[in-house]
Amino acid sequence: MVKPDELLLLYAILEKNDSMALAYYAKWTQAVDFDNIEGGSFRLLPLLYKRVARTGKSVPHLNRLKGIYRQSLYRNSLLFHKAFKMLAELEKMGVPVILLKGTALIAAYYEDIGARMMNDVDFLVREEDVERTLRFLKEQGWQDRYGLLLNKAAKYIHSLDLKNPDGYELDVHWYAFYQCCWDGADLSLWDRAETAAFKGVSVRLLSPTHQIMHNCAHGIRWNPLSSIRWIVDVLIILEKRAASIDWELLISEAAERKLTVTMLHALSFLNSKFNAGIPEEVLSRLATMRKDPQELRLFAILTSPRRFGDISYKWFIHSDSMGSAPFWEKAVLFPDFLKNFWELQSLHQLPLYVLKRIKQKLTQRRYA
Repeated sequence: MVKPDELLLLYAILEKNDSMALAYYAKWTQAVDFDNIEGGSFRLLPLLYKRVARTGKSVPHLNRLKGIYRQSLYRNSLLFHKAFKMLAELEKMGVPVILLKGTALIAAYYEDIGARMMNDVDFLVREEDVERTLRFLKEQGWQDRYGLLLNKAAKYIHSLDLKNPDGYELDVHWYAFYQCCWDGADLSLWDRAETAAFKGVSVRLLSPTHQIMHNCAHGIRWNPLSSIRWIVDVLIILEKRAASIDWELLISEAAERKLTVTMLHALSFLNSKFNAGIPEEVLSRLATMRKDPQELRLFAILTSPRRFGDISYKWFIHSDSMGSAPFWEKAVLFPDFLKNFWELQSLHQLPLYVLKRIKQKLTQRRYA
């Protein structure tokens, strides 16, 4: 799940004792090529700089880390300014917004715009507000990342990546969880959402309980870049808001959303490697709950590298994420899911693309 050099990096950031943090840092610098740091680890370098700088010691690469932190601060500041202006306009229109992922974590937990690298701003709108939101964004010059005009949101995906002419990126969600794309899936998130003041702006955030669930579910998914920053994200939530976490709610919603395997896997890892203080009773109850075969299958799929040539693999992702929706509805929306999954611009491209994939797979088998 986490490589040895990644663990050293995480320990260097999270260790409270200065001497031990510097010792982990020294081991990490010996274990990696500083000029070719893997992308997922690179995203944590602003946090590493803040931790090492706090010791007051002069260490190798400190000035480079400082430069990376300052670049993160500059880029995030521009992104926040543009995004918050747009989000304020949506609120004026009567479209409530919940900040997700990095934006929410910076606002409520890190409290430093430069501490956590960001490529985009993620936010959640209600299902009934999706069309109005996308219409407004289209008027403001936002397009999807393939340069197409925004169309009506579809039920088979949970979000849409957008970019404006200046290169800023947004990720509009109408479902918070990739695995939970059914009507009413996020009602409890809205009911328990919190508000916080950040840089003079009132923002809406997930409750700490839902924040932990969301970061775990998103973080353990396979990604070409290492996704280890979810570990720091969840640990800082646990550190700052431990008394506010409703473990009963987490267990019940994990069961309802078929995320018991996900939460057990993530929380057990945090306890074993970082002494996260998650109650053993919580882990025990998650472990003894009946595991739905569909949940086990989807967990295995989402935590493994993508297999682009396997149509059945994509059907399982699509079907399982739509929960109890009728089979006919899943089948009707499957072509649209494939279009989105393969990043095609039109459904007309789909038949030829599928044939191409099948041909490639047959060729691979022939010469295997």
